[in-house]
Amino acid sequence: MLTGFGDRLKNAVSVYLVVMGGVLIYRSIRNKPAGRRISSAAVYGIAAAGGMLDAAGGGGWGPVVTSTMLGASDDAAKTIGTVNAAEFFVTLAQTAVFSLTLATVKDHWFEVIFLILGGVCASPIAAILCRKINKRALLFAVGVLVAGLNIYKLIPVIF
Repeated sequence: MLTGFGDRLKNAVSVYLVVMGGVLIYRSIRNKPAGRRISSAAVYGIAAAGGMLDAAGGGGWGPVVTSTMLGASDDAAKTIGTVNAAEFFVTLAQTAVFSLTLATVKDHWFEVIFLILGGVCASPIAAILCRKINKRALLFAVGVLVAGLNIYKLIPVIF
């Protein structure tokens, strides 16, 4: 049951991500290039929206920014690598603000440090894997993952 604006926002983002996952799957199967370059202004807007959703709902940067950029770009490996690299700095900034504003954080430093270390370790591995995997297969896998996870999140809302 929806209890507030945050729940409605999460559901709206999930619907958007199901649609974007479908676009990515379609593009990978039909081998349809995006056919355009993303402007700097659009990248800043996508990043701002992803950062806001990530901070407001505890998730959003990776799925929103990655799927939106992949929907408009032809280079899957470069897009995923760039978004993952930027996500480290987004997470670092959010952790700093979280640490400064919440008194209860002092009890969770161990978890916060290991989340940061995990992101630092995972990013280079993700970049290597993205470079090695076939670009169409990578686009298809991201589309299936993004759509599938968000359909799963929407099932309790629908039924």
